[in-house]
Amino acid sequence: MDLDVKTIDWAVQPQRSLPEAIAERITEAIRIGALRPGERIVENTLAKELKVSRGPLREALKSLEANHLIEIRRSRGTYVAEPTHTQLQAMISVRAALEGWAARLVAASPTPEAISELERQHKAIRREAANGETDRWRDLDWNFHETVCRLSGNAFLLNAWRQHSNLIRLFLHSHDAYHRNVQSVLNNHEAFIKVLSSKKPDEAERVFRAAILKSGYAGLNAELPVAFSTIVESDRSHRCRSPTGNAVTRKKKMR
Repeated sequence: MDLDVKTIDWAVQPQRSLPEAIAERITEAIRIGALRPGERIVENTLAKELKVSRGPLREALKSLEANHLIEIRRSRGTYVAEPTHTQLQAMISVRAALEGWAARLVAASPTPEAISELERQHKAIRREAANGETDRWRDLDWNFHETVCRLSGNAFLLNAWRQHSNLIRLFLHSHDAYHRNVQSVLNNHEAFIKVLSSKKPDEAERVFRAAILKSGYAGLNAELPVAFSTIVESDRSHRCRSPTGNAVTRKKKMR
């Protein structure tokens, strides 16, 4: 197993139980790509990297298996999960629902501090994207969405988002969509910040859900199910009816 020890601090912090701390370190390794989808985990090697015994490591791996990040295959070893398209589609739909709800909560009472934090993150993403730092801006993009969930003030929602988004994060580290769709993501972020500032919870939820479903299924080259396509169409229709949408339409006709 080839571990990128330069990009992650494997040292276990003592504040939490040892298995929990180990699971946190392994999860972070998966998130940043130090452990790749489908990669085999050799317990002896990983235990040495973590400087722990195999007992708590195995306990941590079992908890990660319950969260679908690790697959323990009988008589074949332990592997980082390699999500199927069916699993990813299920996760995308859950993520869209959770982020839509988070956006509703944020937009109901947006604070200048919250909006400023998102704007700073967006500027950092734009800067890293302009410099061609794909891995860096991809991680910053993920932090942007996690921040929206955190700003909702609902800890249960945030924890659910983190758990259900793990498979999607695995997919992003092995997919080239982030090399192709930089401007699309930046445009989405600008729309997100605008709608979160609007104090219009219904609109915020609709914009987030539609954007995540549309981009998620496009990244999988999959057709939106009818139940979800109506969400995207509803958002598109609403944009066309808005003053901004009409202006865009008129400009296109003039061209």
